[in-house]
Amino acid sequence: MKKSSQTALKLISIFYKVAPFFIGIYCYLPVFSQQENRIYPFLDAVYSSLKLYSGTTESGIPVGGFLQFARFLAIAATLSIVIGLLDKVTDVINDMKLFNSDATVIYGDSDYADYIFKDLPSRQRIRGEGKFIDRAARYVLMFPSDMENLAFYNRNCEQLRDKNVYIRLEDISRQNIENPLITVFSIAENCARQYWKDYPVLQSEKIAIIGFENVGKNILLYGLQVNLIDPGQHFTYHIYGDGTEFRREHTRLDQMAPDEIVFHDSGSYEFAELLDFDRIIICGSENVSRNVTIAGRILAAVPVACPVYLYTPRGDIVTSLFGKGQIICFGTAETLASADVVFNERTMEAARRQHEFYCQQYGGTPWEQLDSFKRYSNVSSSDYMSTAERLMARGTPPETLAELEHMRWCRYHYIHNWTYGVKTDSARRIHSCLVPYHQLSEEEKVKDIEAIKSRAQDQTL
Repeated sequence: MKKSSQTALKLISIFYKVAPFFIGIYCYLPVFSQQENRIYPFLDAVYSSLKLYSGTTESGIPVGGFLQFARFLAIAATLSIVIGLLDKVTDVINDMKLFNSDATVIYGDSDYADYIFKDLPSRQRIRGEGKFIDRAARYVLMFPSDMENLAFYNRNCEQLRDKNVYIRLEDISRQNIENPLITVFSIAENCARQYWKDYPVLQSEKIAIIGFENVGKNILLYGLQVNLIDPGQHFTYHIYGDGTEFRREHTRLDQMAPDEIVFHDSGSYEFAELLDFDRIIICGSENVSRNVTIAGRILAAVPVACPVYLYTPRGDIVTSLFGKGQIICFGTAETLASADVVFNERTMEAARRQHEFYCQQYGGTPWEQLDSFKRYSNVSSSDYMSTAERLMARGTPPETLAELEHMRWCRYHYIHNWTYGVKTDSARRIHSCLVPYHQLSEEEKVKDIEAIKSRAQDQTL
């Protein structure tokens, strides 16, 4: 049935392209045959019929309804042919781009897909629309919803099987994606990672997170893993938004000592209590306009002295409303969908090198064979390196950095609901090293110290 339908469509396409020519012959030939000045009336009829494709008719020849119909049909055919030729030209250009070792095909109709496409160099970017383009170095799937991205991958899984694929998933955990060639990212996660890089902590803080949807959740999770600056620190994260479901998903949040997480599930707060915070992060992801409203109310109600960070994809508009200095905007769409942030190549490469160092020293599973959990545990460690670099610059000794890295490692496992046990059992999420640093064996401490030293050396290369 499908094949017969395609054949019928091809026949129709051919018919409407050639029909104007034969209609022109039918209309012009009798007229030209009666004119004495026509030496070759048939050739003249052919020429006039071809002119129909430019939208013109012979002057002095009555244009009846039939000929008028042929003229409009011919114009449509011409446009179709031109569009087809442009498509062919585009295909040729794309084929030339595929020789680039960084050729990247972008699929998706979301605004973020437009942003990353514009951010890539023109010589390597290809917009995949309606057909699969083979032989590219990378494929980025950025449809608006998780299901659309997964459906596209499922339809083209055979062609994508051995390709480097970056797929956007906002609500589906990447822990179930075992293929090392597939990199899962989310805009909310990119936002949190970039936020703590751009606005790092320098000392223990009391932090308010107002709005606890995807962005707020990732701000907290990344903060817990990268805001480790001193073994005796005490950060307090106050969450204003419903965290009931979040706490059901993350049952080991009580293991984040010496830091503390306080949930205000109603989302309500007294304006006066905001005066006591070191930073306020307004990051409700589902309703950005509400973020702006909350920021405006806070500034109008109390003389807030701490920085107020506002999540909004259109930071330029908000800045024009509030002015610079009062509100610090973050999470602009151009930043979160930039090639550097989406591909995150520096962090991923550092994670791979870090794991390879560990394997060389102590043995283990090659990077390509790691399960998703362990692979992203290395990525979490690489994310922490921006904090570790600042601490190294201050002269923090390797032993202290090793303790902080162990705290991060424990937090990554606690976030994914691992528990302590005398004998490690990955299937049951039990690990014997989920203890305070001072309780580790000397052998394990040496491993952490050597890892820190190797990363410090890696940063100087």
